[in-house]
Amino acid sequence: MPFLRASNLELRTYKRGFTLLEMLLALGILAIISVISVTSLSSANKDKALAIEADKVVSLITKARSLTLEAKDGSVYGVHFEETKAVLFKGSSYSAGASTNQSQGLNGVVKISAISLSGGGAEVVFKKLTGAATQTGTVRLSLASNVNASTTITIAATGTAY
Repeated sequence: MPFLRASNLELRTYKRGFTLLEMLLALGILAIISVISVTSLSSANKDKALAIEADKVVSLITKARSLTLEAKDGSVYGVHFEETKAVLFKGSSYSAGASTNQSQGLNGVVKISAISLSGGGAEVVFKKLTGAATQTGTVRLSLASNVNASTTITIAATGTAY
């Protein structure tokens, strides 16, 4: 076996770890991916909020109709619509300060953008015995940041809302 001399040995040095440039590049890619993910999730959350708020308003309309049909306290009930809320009220007309009002506030990203009822105005009242609506039409909910993203609630003559 030949004898190895130090002059015949190749000295190799290996670098371990990452350079600053490699670290900055990796952090930049992670930042871009994070921004895309957050934007997508935010949009999905807004769409979900719109659907949830529409369901809440439909439930409030249905509750007012049900209370009228059961003649609770011998009265009729209705729903008043505003940009940021819907209010269930007792009686044949809406009174803002009534203690019996039940307000359903909307999520901050959702608003009522259009109210189109047959007789004008911003409320629908239901008739005793039949539950029919005094006014028919639509209520449009949309995202506050994008009015094109919307859903429409229809109130039929029978008093049903969908």
